[in-house]
Amino acid sequence: MTGLCDQRKEIYFNYFIKSLNNAAKNMDPHYFQIPVAGEGEDELYRERVYCYELYHQLRLELGDSFPYKLYGEVDKSGHPIIREAKKPDFIVHEPGNMDNNLLIMEVKSIVGAKNENGLNTDLEKLRLFLDEYKYYRAIMLIYGSENGKLTDKIETKISEVKADNPDIRFAWHPSIKRGVYLI
Repeated sequence: MTGLCDQRKEIYFNYFIKSLNNAAKNMDPHYFQIPVAGEGEDELYRERVYCYELYHQLRLELGDSFPYKLYGEVDKSGHPIIREAKKPDFIVHEPGNMDNNLLIMEVKSIVGAKNENGLNTDLEKLRLFLDEYKYYRAIMLIYGSENGKLTDKIETKISEVKADNPDIRFAWHPSIKRGVYLI
């Protein structure tokens, strides 16, 4: 039975990736980077603003017939099974059923991903949910770029993590009106 369940989860995971790609293409530029008032100010990456718009676009893409529910920033403190007080950026699961968790996703801007402590904290959360709470897959989504690229430091970290845990997938949303690339 596990093989069949995993095949179904893989189909739904791939559907989610397709929806994530479409949602990323539909985001308004103001949510990708926030314009700042004032002379000489650059646009800023703000993870919460990006995540809220991504959530909205994902809900539109996934629709009501998708068998899993998408939640953003669910506070897991007080959960009878999940003991750690964690707040994943996104979870896709069947509420009330710990045997049917599809994925957990953490999001970092290119600026936030360069901060090794912040990135490591998110990666530890992904590993925890995969290992302890039986989520099928995890996604670390990085949005933005430096001169159209990821930094060497981030690419090295991605290579290290992928070698240790193939169930953590990396996605990159380099710029507005472009899709998400799995790395």
